[in-house]
Amino acid sequence: MIGKEAAMSGRLNGQVLFAIALIVLNTIYASQIVKLGMPFATGEPGPAFLPILLSGLLYLMMGGILVGELRKARAGTGDMLQSDTVPSIGFVGPLLMMALTIMFIIGFYYTGYLASAAAYTFLIALYFNYEQGSGWTRALTVSAATAIAVTVFGWLFFVKLFDLYLPLWEF
Repeated sequence: MIGKEAAMSGRLNGQVLFAIALIVLNTIYASQIVKLGMPFATGEPGPAFLPILLSGLLYLMMGGILVGELRKARAGTGDMLQSDTVPSIGFVGPLLMMALTIMFIIGFYYTGYLASAAAYTFLIALYFNYEQGSGWTRALTVSAATAIAVTVFGWLFFVKLFDLYLPLWEF
């Protein structure tokens, strides 16, 4: 059980728990990369290149979050995040991001790249736009545009740069 003092000091806030959860999930994901072989075995980026790059970046970003949050806790500036539109944002935000990421992974298996990536980016963007107080109309519009742009860019990135065709929703 987490001590009340640790929770109150800001050391184990939602962002720290989110970073720890992502580090654990990323480690599980990264452990499977060795099965893909060497990233430049043929002189060109292979199937392992992008997963290695993404895993490394995720470790760096989560390390940055952990260091930043621990510094805030030591300095006594670990105030909880506040939002007028999303109550308990320090807990709800990270929990929602983890839930949406898990749904994306499951959705990718059943619906393919286009449907799962579009839904995932739309819902993530919708949350952030609404949380910033944009209002529903603007949040929906910006989120739809973001989802289309990210999904199309991601598709073109894999197909054109790496010649990897992502799975589609097959009936």
